[in-house]
Amino acid sequence: MTSPPTPGMTVHALGTGGGPIVSSSRAGTSTAVTVDGATYVIDAGMGSIRNYRSHSTWGALRAVLLTHHHSDHLYDLGAYLVTGWEVPGESFSRPVRVLGPGTASVGTEGCTTASTTEIVEALLGTVFASDVAVRREDERRGDPRAWILAEDIAVPGGAGADEATRHPETEPFEVYRDELVSITAALVDHRLCYPAFAFRVDSRYGSVVVSGDTAPSPNLVRLARGADLLLHEVIDLDSILATFPDGPTRAGIEVHLRESHTPYSEVGKVAARAGVGELVLHHIVPNTPGAADLAAILAGARVDFAGPVRIAEDNDVFRIGTQGDPAGVVRHELAGSNA
Repeated sequence: MTSPPTPGMTVHALGTGGGPIVSSSRAGTSTAVTVDGATYVIDAGMGSIRNYRSHSTWGALRAVLLTHHHSDHLYDLGAYLVTGWEVPGESFSRPVRVLGPGTASVGTEGCTTASTTEIVEALLGTVFASDVAVRREDERRGDPRAWILAEDIAVPGGAGADEATRHPETEPFEVYRDELVSITAALVDHRLCYPAFAFRVDSRYGSVVVSGDTAPSPNLVRLARGADLLLHEVIDLDSILATFPDGPTRAGIEVHLRESHTPYSEVGKVAARAGVGELVLHHIVPNTPGAADLAAILAGARVDFAGPVRIAEDNDVFRIGTQGDPAGVVRHELAGSNA
């Protein structure tokens, strides 16, 4: 007999590293928000799926939301889609929605990027096509497309946003709703990635915002206004640049890093402007052991934000209120050791 779900809202740091790097200390960026036993995953970085199963079940998964289509946010997406597909005792209990950016043109030659629906279909219909075909025939599974419902998030028509004007000031807009949560999105500033989103999850217990990858963004401030918990990306620019040899590729990476991420000297200002209850830093760049100056990151964020600041480690858990607690109280079960 299955026990009833534990009531409440928790945030699980499934992966706290940023960038397309294999790290022995941090899985790739991914966050799970669980409300009354239902789980919503934001991004699917490398290695995060293993941590997901430490915190939740396939039967609990309702949605996967993608902030943008950089590889470090997508590496484990295929694993999320097929691992819970009709395995006895380890299966989805309902169709899982996968929401993320649509198509866009990038660069002077107008390269067209794939949409979320195209990426999901490529995974199910091409990358894992042999696996799907054999398991449907040999194990009598159904079509995985009955369980995986992919959707492209449409930017509101009045936003004035396109590939050339990627980050105009816009109002947040709803992208998902069920009986437990509403999820809103905002356009954020991640250089050539368009559209790139931040997401806010609201429930009866409180609110959580995940920034996605972004430079300091007034749209994010608007989205995060009054949230209980803001998980924001952060970069130690000097430390990451020190890991690259000189050359034209390094120069291009430096431009990208400077213009599309938030340095630790600025992230506290974002949290203060939004008036959030607590700031948690994740998507740490650089993410290999000892490469980022974590003490400097914490100190820099605390200059401008008077509330609690933490650097998330993989498998940290943050509790957003509980029944009987004041709204906005955040409790921690920390896997890491930073203070």
